[in-house]
Amino acid sequence: MKAYDLINKVELEVTTKDLIDLMTEKNRQVDLILHEKKTDEDGYLTWDAEHWTTVDSKRFMRCYSLGERQLRDYTSHNIYDLRNDFKPEEAKEIQIN
Repeated sequence: MKAYDLINKVELEVTTKDLIDLMTEKNRQVDLILHEKKTDEDGYLTWDAEHWTTVDSKRFMRCYSLGERQLRDYTSHNIYDLRNDFKPEEAKEIQIN
């Protein structure tokens, strides 16, 4: 997968593991720009970008945005949750902050 590093201004070839390592070892944020809007199963939340960061090496946080607006909702995940919820391969664009 290709990801753009916004700080170093370079495009990188990365794997899902590389992105997780960037979050845990380098304290970087990974932004996934989605192909289309997603809505949760309750119809409560709609978003088109996910912003992943780490709280510590075993806990992760996902924030959401829709268009240019950052949403107030977030979800917490452990390292095992990432296997189900962190899907950079489905993103239209990956940015590393």
